[in-house]
Amino acid sequence: MTTRGRPFYEALDAQDELAAFRDEFDLPDDRVFLNGNSLGAPPKSTWDRLSRTVRQEWHQDMNAAWWTHGWLDLPTTVGDRIGHLVGAAPGQVVVGESTSVNLFKLLCGALQLQSGRRTVLTDHDNFPSDLYIADGVAHHVHPGAQVTRVDADTIPDALDEDVAVVVLSHVDYRTGRILPMNEINKRAHAVGSLVLWDLSHSAGVVPLALDTDDTDLAVGCGYKYLNGGPGAPGYLYVSTRLLPDIQQPITGWLGHAAPFSFEADYRPAPGIGRLTTGCPPLLSLVALDEGISLTARADPALVRAKSSALTELFIELAGERLAPHGCSVLSPRTPAHRGGHVALRHRAARRLVERLATEGYMAELRVPDLLRFGLSPLFVRYVDVWDSVTALERILADAPGDPAEDQP
Repeated sequence: MTTRGRPFYEALDAQDELAAFRDEFDLPDDRVFLNGNSLGAPPKSTWDRLSRTVRQEWHQDMNAAWWTHGWLDLPTTVGDRIGHLVGAAPGQVVVGESTSVNLFKLLCGALQLQSGRRTVLTDHDNFPSDLYIADGVAHHVHPGAQVTRVDADTIPDALDEDVAVVVLSHVDYRTGRILPMNEINKRAHAVGSLVLWDLSHSAGVVPLALDTDDTDLAVGCGYKYLNGGPGAPGYLYVSTRLLPDIQQPITGWLGHAAPFSFEADYRPAPGIGRLTTGCPPLLSLVALDEGISLTARADPALVRAKSSALTELFIELAGERLAPHGCSVLSPRTPAHRGGHVALRHRAARRLVERLATEGYMAELRVPDLLRFGLSPLFVRYVDVWDSVTALERILADAPGDPAEDQP
């Protein structure tokens, strides 16, 4: 049992090399955001960027701003900035649409590339939307395909020559468990399968090396650790070796080789541009650009080190102070296997999350019994870990309540 008190955590904050980044976020004084793995905090610079886009670029130049201010290029320029964060060379990432729509595009493209193979292999604990999309593609677009769900640990053993594509989340949205991307890619490629990764809970907080790991395809969202704001557009990655041949099902005009020629027949654009569809969501896109620009200024090694330290301290305190009250830690204990959030299990999870919110600690419920704490290293402090566990311990001790009342 540790005897560390709050001064220990205050000292860690004083030594934190990333501490200055907190001042660049617009954070309220009366709340602590512990759900950055769901929605990142707004950078202060976002307000100025949005104001400039609306008041100057849109107001002054109107339609000409698409060209004079590079609006039409933002899906690929912001895509390259994301590519830098996830270890992808330029020209392989584009921004637009939601993560689910992008997953739909790439899954259809993967099945087209893998003609003759029928199986889409996935983890039965994958994010539900990813499962829904896979089922929808098999049912509506590729009726010959079949979706097979297995335990994540058995993915390598389930690979065979009928598997067209494996669809996985790099970091589990519930527990924070990291899957071994490089290893799974190699095992899949050995039998001729492609792998499509969802990076939504890893990009911006967990080191990624898509090119080095010989990744085929990936998608991700912009509103979690990239701090792009609610509803920020998602992004997709296609390896350079697949770009010449991949086709997508939503062939909109901005994915055309010459969109302003207004040809009646579709010709896909060369490169990553062929994965675009319609007009980019400009205001959301410039907000995302600000979030990415801020995230990209931080040393990735420092980000990962602080993320691991925050989650390690939270797990340590939870084991000492919350376990006696019925809380158990679901997240992996080994830092190398753990993403940027910690999951606790308690039968009264709903009530606990609600009570924490009344005291200013914004965590998340995942029904029926999980509490998630997203510890975004650019704006969460070590003392926030101490304070939030202290608050949760007090709530548990003061009013344990009837856990049955919290079941859905």
